[in-house]
Amino acid sequence: MTRLRLRTTAPRRRPIRAGLLALTSTATFLAGCFSYRPLAPAALPARTEIRLVFTPDGAKVLREAAGFELRQLDGMVVRTLGDSAVLVKPDALVTVDGDELPWRRGELVVPWRTVDRPLQRTMDKRRTRGFVAVMGAAFTGVVYFALKSISSGSGSSLQSGRGVPE
Repeated sequence: MTRLRLRTTAPRRRPIRAGLLALTSTATFLAGCFSYRPLAPAALPARTEIRLVFTPDGAKVLREAAGFELRQLDGMVVRTLGDSAVLVKPDALVTVDGDELPWRRGELVVPWRTVDRPLQRTMDKRRTRGFVAVMGAAFTGVVYFALKSISSGSGSSLQSGRGVPE
């Protein structure tokens, strides 16, 4: 008769995966905070991320093209159409009623006369530094407490005893 020998071993502690840590720290440093700054419509290159705030009369003019009256539009410039209009690929809209809606219809021609304030989306360095500092501190705290709990020996839940009978 052949005997099988079963051995019990303490569970192995999983090392903290370096890839996960690297990914988390990279995501923290790549995160950024944005703000909107006034924009001169004359110098508006393609692929610029913008926010257009419309006049009350402009909202009525855009009603036919958009389907409803707009308070503001966030999107990306496709190209300028001379000094009179801009072709925009909208991402999100805010109606005059305050409803925030995604845009799924394609590009939209926006005459400059309908715009009250053209704004450009830019990275805000001060807010980004603050965000990175807070996330770095949180990340450091999580790693510290994870390493502290691992080193305190709370990894094994098996009790010492005779083991499995043969």
